[in-house]
Amino acid sequence: MKKRVVAIRKNTQADLRAPFLRADKVLSEAMGAIRLLGAATPRNAAQERARLLSAFTTGSEVAPRWSYARTDHSQLVKALERMAARFVEEGSPVHGVYAARASELALEARIAESVGTDTLGALARERYAAAGQKKGTLETRADELGREWAALTPDDAVEETTQSDARVPGSLLVRMEDAIAQLRLPFTVVVQPQLAALAAVGEHHVFIATGRMLSREDVDRTVLHEIEAHAIPRGRAAHAKLGIFQIGTARGVDDQEGFALLLEERHGFLKPPRKRELGTRHVAAMAMTDGADFVTVVRLLRDRYGVGWERAITTAERTFRGSNGVAAGLGRERVYLEAFGRVRAHLAGRPEDEAVLSAGQIAVDAVKTLSVL
Repeated sequence: MKKRVVAIRKNTQADLRAPFLRADKVLSEAMGAIRLLGAATPRNAAQERARLLSAFTTGSEVAPRWSYARTDHSQLVKALERMAARFVEEGSPVHGVYAARASELALEARIAESVGTDTLGALARERYAAAGQKKGTLETRADELGREWAALTPDDAVEETTQSDARVPGSLLVRMEDAIAQLRLPFTVVVQPQLAALAAVGEHHVFIATGRMLSREDVDRTVLHEIEAHAIPRGRAAHAKLGIFQIGTARGVDDQEGFALLLEERHGFLKPPRKRELGTRHVAAMAMTDGADFVTVVRLLRDRYGVGWERAITTAERTFRGSNGVAAGLGRERVYLEAFGRVRAHLAGRPEDEAVLSAGQIAVDAVKTLSVL
């Protein structure tokens, strides 16, 4: 009898996968081809960061001169849009989740094609501001929180720091390698000079920024953020019944960042310095969306919020990723606080849904559909 139950369960899972096997392959390959954040990272980011810092600290206000690797995703966009339309016609909730992700990837492919051009900003607003447009009160609260956190008093305490990529005990590089080895996660740690963030998790790699001086708390928080909220869920997704857990749902990447901030809060890392960092990133994105250029955003962070030159420049760099240095960039930093509020509110009412949110790059809106899987 037990063997029969196992056989029935396997057949049921196979039946569930069958309509989506081709979609899983296409969407997975599309993700690998698009790699939006990689496409939007300038090839000369590290050199420009040094040039900008030198210029601003000596009284010159200059715009970035970023360069990018250009791509053509026109055929991929058409294929993804056809897939989305076909799945919408199918009508089931799971088909709807796949359709939404295919549409989102088509939009991201169009954004990746437009790096370094004036057209990127409008496409990026469609990708990263759409959730706020649908839920205005949540976006308003995020904007208010961003301004409040950005205005927190800077912490002048001097802490012992270690360079992010130093090959010494306690550095971000060594701590990240140790955590991955201990948990036996399928990732390799790679140092990435062009990275604007401290760290980032890719498909097979965890990237570490070079030359950043970090306190022990910075290191602890970053390891928690990248491992618990990004690397571990991706590892779990590899064993899920459907490929959508690995591919991610529409807005799944965004809500995973909100979940990461919730984990930071639970572990006591959302202290004033971290809140101030998140707040200044948010107000930088707000200012860019309202029409400010790179130089104006750097001056805003420096003059109104008292941010040091180096952090003001790296914050503006993150905000303007994909930009030609004058027009708007991705502005992805705006999703963090909105997603934080959305994920925290959802899990406060339905704590059992954390099992789904931590099983891959899953958005709150898709939890109900995917929870049965």
